Amino acid sequence: MLWEAFMGLLVISGAFSIPTASQTNSPAATEIQWVTLDELQELNKTEPRKVFIDIYATWCGPCKLMDKKTFTNPDIVQYVNDHYYAVKLNGEGKKQVNIFGKTMTEAELAYAFQIRGYPSTVFMTEELQPYQPVAGYIPAKEFLKMLKQFNESEI
Repeated sequence: MLWEAFMGLLVISGAFSIPTASQTNSPAATEIQWVTLDELQELNKTEPRKVFIDIYATWCGPCKLMDKKTFTNPDIVQYVNDHYYAVKLNGEGKKQVNIFGKTMTEAELAYAFQIRGYPSTVFMTEELQPYQPVAGYIPAKEFLKMLKQFNESEI
């Protein structure tokens, strides 16, 4: 009884409250669910989806702008999480990655994708075949159009 009264005082005073369903945000609803290349390959075995890889450099201003403006747009977050696997790749990174049955650095993979500038976005089919790299900063509205066009294509 004493505990219940104490908890009631905390809730009334605003020191403690239990969020309602409308106040809680799951990560899936508020941010893109980025996966690693290893996770991508495993997930794609059971649920094939189209893929986009965000290739960035740590020093790149437009890359940071994409993170801040484009990849946080609620419409893009929702569409990506519903239809794509999304991967981030440091185009100058030395971290070893495994893809296409080969081990290479992130930088070597960026080179294999023929990346010439940052940021770059590489779209891939459900079969994990690279389709089209797009270089440069892409505003949210344009990026959403690209996502929808590629997802709805017969490629």
